[in-house]
Amino acid sequence: MELSYSTDPAWCSRCKHLPCRCARSQVSGPPPKVVKMRLEKRRGKATVVLFELAMAPAQQKELLKELQQLCGTGGCVKDGTLEIQGDHRERIEALLAGRGIKVKRAGG
Repeated sequence: MELSYSTDPAWCSRCKHLPCRCARSQVSGPPPKVVKMRLEKRRGKATVVLFELAMAPAQQKELLKELQQLCGTGGCVKDGTLEIQGDHRERIEALLAGRGIKVKRAGG
């Protein structure tokens, strides 16, 4: 049954079903072997963007939270990419290397 809102924790706001149907189609398992990272300037400020993540949305949010705590800054998940405010490439690369994920720097 498709609902517009529910307080049930099994309800998914993305697919609007109870129980969630999109969780079955998500990629789960080991983390990706290679993640690409680039530095972008947005409104004059640096932003680190991690893309080509082969993780489920829940894993992306968990990784984002850990990166935000490590760097002491804000960030978000947009369209399957992680965005971290500021130039924290070395810290992010060290954390991901500790998890067994290789980081490839993209861009200039």
